[in-house]
Amino acid sequence: MGTPAFIASMRQTLRTTLLLTAALLMGFAAVVNAVISVPHLRADMAEINVRSTLLGAVSLGLYFSTFAMFGFALVVLVAAVQASRGATPARPLLAIIATIYVAFGVGAFFMWSGSAHTLGYVLMGVLIGLATALPSSTDSSPAHGVLP
Repeated sequence: MGTPAFIASMRQTLRTTLLLTAALLMGFAAVVNAVISVPHLRADMAEINVRSTLLGAVSLGLYFSTFAMFGFALVVLVAAVQASRGATPARPLLAIIATIYVAFGVGAFFMWSGSAHTLGYVLMGVLIGLATALPSSTDSSPAHGVLP
């Protein structure tokens, strides 16, 4: 078995990799939402003559969700950077994001007749959850686990 320092180093590397992978997938999903999904939905609603006020309200909600997706991706990216520097990222915050992504992905999967695309959200949440569940190093100083 490896030394405690080696095991701690491997955990840090694994946590960083999981968080970075999740952040990149989340960022990719946000970009796809911003440049493909939302404009496509707006065009479809305009084509069927949806009232302009309704189109505006729905568009506002769709664009807000895209900004929220970017925000979540940035939080996870910051956590990945913290992990790469040896700090334990803010677990409660990451657990909330992981839960949101898993719950949305599972719910969407069952609501939309088992579309495999929705399982991408589950994957992102599971990656974050796994990174969050990894034990931290022996240092549990108050500076660890907070976002700058």
